[in-house]
Amino acid sequence: MAATGEVSSAGPAVAGALARRPGARERGAGLLLSGLFAAWLIWLFDALNNLAPVRQQLAERDGERVLDFERSLQLAPEHALNAWLAAHAELSRIVVFWYANVHVGAIVAVLAWLWWRRPDLLPVMVSTWMIVSALALAVFWTFPTAPLRMLPGGYVDLVSAVHGLPVWQRGATALDSNQLCSLPSLHVAGAVWCSIAVWQITSRRWLRVAATIYPLMTTFAVMATANHYLLDAVTGAGATLVVFFAMRRVFSRPQAA
Repeated sequence: MAATGEVSSAGPAVAGALARRPGARERGAGLLLSGLFAAWLIWLFDALNNLAPVRQQLAERDGERVLDFERSLQLAPEHALNAWLAAHAELSRIVVFWYANVHVGAIVAVLAWLWWRRPDLLPVMVSTWMIVSALALAVFWTFPTAPLRMLPGGYVDLVSAVHGLPVWQRGATALDSNQLCSLPSLHVAGAVWCSIAVWQITSRRWLRVAATIYPLMTTFAVMATANHYLLDAVTGAGATLVVFFAMRRVFSRPQAA
């Protein structure tokens, strides 16, 4: 998971403070500040999310509903992807590493890059991520959704398999409510956020291509490891895009005299 929980009037103020263009002496301290700010957002989100009650039975039922909805649309590739990846041990390790580590690192790195190269973009981008996270938190609390690895149907918990952790069984007690927050996928939301930022920071073709591929690879990783549904990816990406364009419109309005 990643990001912050509540959005308040302080959000734009914080983003505005970060947007001041740094001088040469400030850059090292600014990068550290960006990393600490991102770490604080991640901690705050998890702390707020774990205040929710653990409702595993409800979350499993909601997960079945999501899967039934996808099947009704003939769009449920998760099991096929999971089975294919489970049959490739070395590739499974790479994808699990991607799922477990790249998400947070990419957000922190892009946030620091924004501060370094385009601090003028920080108000829009920071506000976007804070609002997306708050919306996700609201959904997690009202519609807890168990990941595919917790459902019957032959899904392989690849993160547990690769790291030798206990595999989820139906009816097991969740470690915390974060385990029941599949929809929307903040992994995919964060990947789309990073992609939007990179497209604004640089015009280099290879970086923009990489930024475009990154959300697609993340979507594959979260589904193939049996941690997210296709609908999770769609809602995570969609929420990020909608909020970004709304925030860009808000911050582009001329200030009243």
